[in-house]
Amino acid sequence: MAESPKPLMLQAYLATARVDRSDPRVEAFREISAGWESDVYAFDLVSGPATARLSEPLVLRVYPGMDAYEKSSREFRALQRLHQAGYPVPRVLLLEQTTRPFGKPFLIMERVPGRVMWRETFHGPEEQQRTLFERFVRLLVDLHALDWQLFVDTGEDSACAGATGWIDDPYLFADGYISLLHEYMGRFHQPGFLPVVEWLEARRDRVPCERPAAVHWDYHPANLLVHDNGRATVIDWTQFEVTDPRLDLAWTLTLLGSQEGDNVRARILETYEDLSGSRVKELAFFEVLACVKRLASVTISLAVGAEALGMRAGAEAMMRDHLPTLRRVYDRLQALTGLTVPEVDALYSETLCTQRPSERRHLFQQ
Repeated sequence: MAESPKPLMLQAYLATARVDRSDPRVEAFREISAGWESDVYAFDLVSGPATARLSEPLVLRVYPGMDAYEKSSREFRALQRLHQAGYPVPRVLLLEQTTRPFGKPFLIMERVPGRVMWRETFHGPEEQQRTLFERFVRLLVDLHALDWQLFVDTGEDSACAGATGWIDDPYLFADGYISLLHEYMGRFHQPGFLPVVEWLEARRDRVPCERPAAVHWDYHPANLLVHDNGRATVIDWTQFEVTDPRLDLAWTLTLLGSQEGDNVRARILETYEDLSGSRVKELAFFEVLACVKRLASVTISLAVGAEALGMRAGAEAMMRDHLPTLRRVYDRLQALTGLTVPEVDALYSETLCTQRPSERRHLFQQ
């Protein structure tokens, strides 16, 4: 198989880009992730005079999908400002949004050392689990405690700039997400979710936002790297936003509850409230929003293609691999609302019809 052209393309680009590196060479180039939203590569950038060459471990993140330009710009600005605020994120080197050299926007950032936190947090030695679990929740609390106005300006990213409207309207975020759900259910023909949206509308008056926050929107231990010294770095900021922090917490509870069980979900919530010093109000509303986001993103992607939602082509196959845990998200939605969604029921009916009996048991036992 021919060698990937990306290393030479990247090296040629860096030779002319504004990165303040003399005679740059790309070495040890390799793919490290191909997820739902982007392709991620690791490489070493060697530069400097012949007598004093320096090697920098870096990451190249290439953004596919219909909203690649917006997503790459959002992550670049988020990482810049989070780093300035002292929050533990990778340092960014550059953002490229022209078509050169890959035909897609990309970001280059430092490659921080560390191990993905998930397994050690829930399946490592007991003492280590306790330490990492508290660090995991503490970093979420710390994120929500940052001054949200540090991330709001008059730039292009309306996901942050629009948050200033909260000053006059504490229902800004709830109304915005309800409106967005109506738009998506109509555009992508998912009417079965509308009773759930109506459930949210009926409870909208209970959930004024007391204070906006910087949020990650996909905060889970696979997006944290733990270092040998015990410190952790938070990665993957493509969905960064300034909004109601309960949305961020609810998304984390939804993901971890579906992956690790209700006991873990309850521990996260209890620890979050202990560390933040306050009880989370009307959490059910935001958990339902999180469940709808998770379920609808899969049903829409499987119906019209993941690229329509800004994800990479081929993400549909990975989504099908997550159907067992997605079932637990659906169970949580039903427990909170008492409602069913025909599009989700149809997804599982189709899956059961196309699987052998042994695979059917596997689907519901994972």
